[in-house]
Amino acid sequence: MDVTDLSFFGNKFKSDKADANKTSSNITNNYQNIINSNKVIVSRPTDETEYDCNHPHLGIALIFNHKDVKGQKQRIGTERDRDAICASLTNYGFDVRVFNDLTFADLNEKLKDTAQEDHLKNDCLLVVVMSHGYEGKIFARDMAYPVERLWNPFLAENCTSLINKPKLFFVQACRGVNLDKAVTYRKFTPMSRQSFSLEPRKEKSEPILFAIPNTADLLVMYSTFEKYYSFRNVENGSWFIQSICEVLNEAAMNEASSIQGTELLRLLTAINRKVAYEYQSNAKQEVLNQMKEMPNFMSTLTKTFYLRVKRKVYND
Repeated sequence: MDVTDLSFFGNKFKSDKADANKTSSNITNNYQNIINSNKVIVSRPTDETEYDCNHPHLGIALIFNHKDVKGQKQRIGTERDRDAICASLTNYGFDVRVFNDLTFADLNEKLKDTAQEDHLKNDCLLVVVMSHGYEGKIFARDMAYPVERLWNPFLAENCTSLINKPKLFFVQACRGVNLDKAVTYRKFTPMSRQSFSLEPRKEKSEPILFAIPNTADLLVMYSTFEKYYSFRNVENGSWFIQSICEVLNEAAMNEASSIQGTELLRLLTAINRKVAYEYQSNAKQEVLNQMKEMPNFMSTLTKTFYLRVKRKVYND
């Protein structure tokens, strides 16, 4: 791709009050800055297969909870989600910070301020957002914004102390108006499989310079499939957040409390399975009755991440 290719995107970038990305001219300028730089970047392989999870702290967890959104129905029951996820993450040892009904400006400022903090002694970063949403957008109290605004402040170029560390985002919001119908299947031969890794942890090598993409080490998990509706019970909270809490709480009493911890992607798969199999809508409106929901995640993680309970408080 060269500079002339970038002009292809010229008419596709819209001006948006909350748009996270740059116009095509900005992109072209950044590209020119890169090719005009005298800095030589060398990419090389790595034999590290796991993220370093031996830092003193687990990390910061931001929870953005939205009950009242301008022009939208009140999200009754979201307090149940907020309190449950706060308790689960606190139990693991996260530095949990809860924010309710922030405007977009305030939310954006919190994200940027957190990105400016020193994360060198942390294993990861975690952000949870609970609000209304639609295709590609999520709501703050006063307006909708592109969902990528959540992670842009934490990209490698913007937050160097989180380079080569997992940055995890969980989004409880609708992504459209489609409803996920239930389908059935029959299992003829019960089978169970377990996989065990006997490969020992590898010793760290001497520090060398690696080049990785700016967007590496991100994971974004959505409560529902793109363009689909996301369910929330007014008394019990949302299917997605409650499932996250149940899976995390169970793991915290078992493998997550071990020295190695538990593999994150295994937990996320368990959350997918729990929502997919155990939940189904029971609504008075026929159009909303007996419907399902399918969480899913996008990952640019480059190594295996083991989540471990770190309840001890360090004074440093």
